[in-house]
Amino acid sequence: MKPIVLWFVVRLNPLWRVLGSDPVALRAIVDVKLTMDNRRSYASLGRYGQSKAGEDKNNQFLIVLGIYTFFGLFTGLSMLAIPPKEALFIPLTITFGYLMVFCAMTLLSDFSSLILDSADNQIILPRPVNGRTLLLARIVHIAGYLFSIAIALSLVGIIVVTFRFGPLAGIMFLIMSLLSSILMVFLTNVFYLLLMQFTSEERLREVINYFQIVMAIVFYGSYQLVPRLMDRDTMLQAVEWKSWFYFVPPMWMAGAVDMVVQPAFDWPHALLTVLAIGLPFAGLWVMNRVLGPVFNARLAGLEQDSVPTTTQTGPEQASSIMQRLSHLLTNNPLERAAFGFVWRVTARDRKFKLKTYPQLGFGLAYIIAMSVGGFGAFGKSGGFYLFALYYTGLFVMTAQYQLSASDDFKASWVYGSTPISRPGEILSGAMKALIAKFMVPFYALVAIYIAWRFGLDKIDDIVLAFTNSLIMSLASAMATERRLPFSIAHDVVKRSNTARGFVVLFVLGLIAGAHYGLTLIPYGVWVAVPFSIGTFWYLFSRYRQTSWAQIVLE
Repeated sequence: MKPIVLWFVVRLNPLWRVLGSDPVALRAIVDVKLTMDNRRSYASLGRYGQSKAGEDKNNQFLIVLGIYTFFGLFTGLSMLAIPPKEALFIPLTITFGYLMVFCAMTLLSDFSSLILDSADNQIILPRPVNGRTLLLARIVHIAGYLFSIAIALSLVGIIVVTFRFGPLAGIMFLIMSLLSSILMVFLTNVFYLLLMQFTSEERLREVINYFQIVMAIVFYGSYQLVPRLMDRDTMLQAVEWKSWFYFVPPMWMAGAVDMVVQPAFDWPHALLTVLAIGLPFAGLWVMNRVLGPVFNARLAGLEQDSVPTTTQTGPEQASSIMQRLSHLLTNNPLERAAFGFVWRVTARDRKFKLKTYPQLGFGLAYIIAMSVGGFGAFGKSGGFYLFALYYTGLFVMTAQYQLSASDDFKASWVYGSTPISRPGEILSGAMKALIAKFMVPFYALVAIYIAWRFGLDKIDDIVLAFTNSLIMSLASAMATERRLPFSIAHDVVKRSNTARGFVVLFVLGLIAGAHYGLTLIPYGVWVAVPFSIGTFWYLFSRYRQTSWAQIVLE
């Protein structure tokens, strides 16, 4: 990817001069940035963004582009291959909306640290490099990756449109996809600049983190709900033009492609095409002439404002709840300290929250989507509520998988510097914190929904499924490498999580099947509850007795 981006940068030297930047300095900065990219991981790439020593990160990025191309099958085939060309405007709008949301989420998750990196100002600006050159280098660097992602997501759509309506329509679809990514770069920079006006650097990163979580939940939830709520007959009808179309960016791109597909050279299509082509370039000009100096100045101000302050432990009410639960659920000072440590760190660690909270939100949205519609008789069957209850336990394990990883893993030396003879008490305290903070509230939400939708007579099933889920979480922790909380880097997390997930899913399915068999026996579920509780208690006592020989240290 690096040679391709640098080739385009050199060919566009006249444009960089017109925009007021130094082409030689811009190419050098972009070259260094692309080289440094091989030394970092990408949040949205998941385990594929984590490479071992000596591996080329660009190869990992190619794998992810393949995954994005697979995601593009959903919009490319279902949205563009079926409707007649007279009714293609709405499917095109959904396709470009999907593309824009995906690009925006990528900017917020993977490139927020690069956009807000004030180190560039300190290292580069004291040299004979102006602010516009630095801003354009930052935009070119990010746009190179974003263009690759946009092409991967729209590749199937380009092929479908080209095959059905000709090469000119396919070229227009490609151009609109690239312009969509440029527009998202502009809107994201505006979003960051507005946030900078009202918050400090640390608070800004916290706000962005919660925004990423909310957007991920909304995106995953919409992915499940929207296709089931759409009326297929409406999708296959010609659209009736409305004035508000001109205020919706995906409709600009859809109008430009639709104009070539029909073909229809009328005023509505022409105006949408002008907006689709003009506003991304206008946004690029605004970023260069207006936002660039303000953005760099604000970044410098944020760096000066970020002086060390007293660390806040959160609202007093939350701290009081944690202390009460720790005294209620733990048996000794070491276990109580581990409980409080995990409770507090999981509330502050951004990567932990970004990898855990969206999964929980997606699980809840998925369960509701399955029960509301789109799954036929299964969503309304008697066995669905058991699937939902056990599926909840599977999603809660996400927090358990992430518990051992942290960016501040080097501080784990404290475990070995203290006279701890029973490290199992740290593990048991951490497990209790996860159960109390994540599993109980999340499971309670699903249980309330199940009781409301299927009746209060399902209380026995809810109790048994909860204790069985606790057993599965504990058995998974005992069957894999036992590590102390937050003691390894994120890149060290083993890639066996996928295989382990399939094993856990298979075993969980067997347990759910046995549970369903008990529902056919009068009072069979209530009889099984004490045995399930006893099994969990036994396994937990064994887990608590973990010795140093069973702990994996690196």
